[in-house]
Amino acid sequence: MSRFEQIVSVTFIDDASGQIIATSEMPPENLPDSFERDTTLHLGDENWSVVDAQPLTKSEFVNSGELTLRLRKVELVDPKEISFSQLDITRHFDDNLDLSVDDWIDTQPLNATIEEPESAGLPSPQATPEEVYRIASAMSQFRESVPVANDGVYCPICHIANIDLAKLRTPCPQCGRDLLKFGWD
Repeated sequence: MSRFEQIVSVTFIDDASGQIIATSEMPPENLPDSFERDTTLHLGDENWSVVDAQPLTKSEFVNSGELTLRLRKVELVDPKEISFSQLDITRHFDDNLDLSVDDWIDTQPLNATIEEPESAGLPSPQATPEEVYRIASAMSQFRESVPVANDGVYCPICHIANIDLAKLRTPCPQCGRDLLKFGWD
């Protein structure tokens, strides 16, 4: 029997309750090669994030014929209810994983992605660079008081980020303002 004729028995477990949500027989080609990175599944009318997979890789669950996925329901939050600790984000989670300390990546200003950014403590899209930097600097000071693994640096004016936290409060390579603390997660 070839690999693609095999079926994997998948058990979906709600991580919050520990209850089995569903079981399904699936061909391996309908499953990802690995659950080592964050994975989101759409079941029914809801999105679920994979919290844990046993086993993690396709070769392992194809060989055993079984896969158990612990899932947490993805809950959307109104951006107005979020407290931000930086003004920019990257396009994707894990954008930092393939960067070296010499690499810079483009960021996007959060105030361009949500309605009424001022109600969430973000500057207006029409704010001056000085006002944007003042707010970002205050947020960075708060973020600097909380050690977070894998934080890096960014410039909220030039919209660039780097993984090297040692560059914190050193000049931005584009505008010369001090770089601020940036969280990748």
